Amino acid sequence: MILLPTYNERDNLSILIPQIFREYPNISILVIDDDSRDGTAELLKGFSMEFQGFRYIIRKGERGLGTALLRGYEEAIKSGYKYLIQMDADLQHDPKYIRDILDRLMVGCDLVIASRYVRGGGIEGWSFTRRLISRVANIYGRLVLGIDIKDLTSGFRGFNIESLGKVFNKIKYSRGYVIQVEVVYRFKEAGMKICEVPFIFRERKRGKSKLGFSTILEFFINILRLKL
Repeated sequence: MILLPTYNERDNLSILIPQIFREYPNISILVIDDDSRDGTAELLKGFSMEFQGFRYIIRKGERGLGTALLRGYEEAIKSGYKYLIQMDADLQHDPKYIRDILDRLMVGCDLVIASRYVRGGGIEGWSFTRRLISRVANIYGRLVLGIDIKDLTSGFRGFNIESLGKVFNKIKYSRGYVIQVEVVYRFKEAGMKICEVPFIFRERKRGKSKLGFSTILEFFINILRLKL
């Protein structure tokens, strides 16, 4: 099962969803959309009629990556599927890496992170400033939380759903991007096996990033809250 949290990603979804089904025709996709204003709902309705494995949820009156992912995790835990792949909908996560993530899940990893910072991984199209922020955020998270994972903030990852169910109720600081780090922390705290696979991250070509100064500040504060 693939989980895609979205907000105003209609143009990207129109490319991504058909691409995933072409490459993995038997897979299931769940989109959690935060009531986008760009016509996403109409697109999703069309996909639900075109693809048997496609499902979507439109959240009304609630926004934020953290709570969207939690809703998706909850749906996955109830679904009966064995594995969950979490991706961004902005074409920065190439579906070709889904197979690499699934391969590691199937040999016993509880959480598999598609990593920009292991050998073979990388970033294309980012400015020096954006690269620096990402590096500092990951180093900060590793130092404060004592987690030896290279890419704590990657949103491209896979879960053994049974393992996810065991830590789900422990995820507390879930409103923003810090959920990416907190989930890793909860898996580590529970003694579960965390693996990384390399992938090349590409800058978005359509739409706008939701990452702003307030989001970055909130991230650093909530990492400390996790530790304390």
